[in-house]
Amino acid sequence: MIKDGVFDVTFDSQEIFRSILDAMARPGSIVRLPDINITPPVTNRYPLLVLMTLLDHEVSFCVSGHSDTNVNTNENGNRQAVAEYLELNTGSKESAFGDADLILVYRGSSHGLIRMAKQGTFEYPDESATVVYDVGSIENRRHEGEKGYNKEMLLELFGPGIADKCTLEISGIERVEIEDILELRDYPLGIDAIFSDKAGNIVCIPRSTNMRVI
Repeated sequence: MIKDGVFDVTFDSQEIFRSILDAMARPGSIVRLPDINITPPVTNRYPLLVLMTLLDHEVSFCVSGHSDTNVNTNENGNRQAVAEYLELNTGSKESAFGDADLILVYRGSSHGLIRMAKQGTFEYPDESATVVYDVGSIENRRHEGEKGYNKEMLLELFGPGIADKCTLEISGIERVEIEDILELRDYPLGIDAIFSDKAGNIVCIPRSTNMRVI
C-alpha cells in the first residue's frame, strides 16, 4: 500500500479539525467536511478524513467491521486494509478495541463491542474513547411531524450547546448500538460519538449531551 499524497497534514488537518470542533461545540448540528480526494481502500472517504486528522503516533485506534470497499477483499481483509492505510498515513498503531482512543465502526454496529470502549474515570474523564460511525445519511428534522429523508433512526438531543432540543434522522446505524451508547453514559464518563455520512456531513454527540431514541 502506498502512502496517500493528497492529504496535507498541516492545512487539511487544520481545516477538518475546525469542522470537528464546531460540530462538538454545537451537538446535533450538521457540519460539512471539506472535500479532500484521498484514496482510501473504502468507498466513503469522509470517516477516514476525521481519523487522519485526530490520529498521530500517540493516539491509538481500532477498526470494527467493514465498509463498501474499493478492493476485492473479504471482511477481515477489508478491515485490515483500512487499519494499514491509517497506520501508514498517521503514524498511529491499531490496538485492541478496549484500549483504543479512537474507534471506527462500519455497518452501524460494533456487535456489542462498544460496551468495552474506554469510558474514562472520574479523575480523568477525558481518557474516554471517541467513536466514529460510518453512516448512510444525516438529516435534521426541525419541526414536529416534518417528513424526513428516512425513518431508520430518530434521535432527540438536548443539553449543553443546544438552545432547546434538536432531532436527527440517521440512516445506517442500528438501534441497539445507540442503546449501548446510552447505557455507557454516567457523565462525566461515557464516550463521544461522531457520525460521518456519505455526503461529507458530520454530527457530533459528546458524552455531555442528553440523547434519546424517538
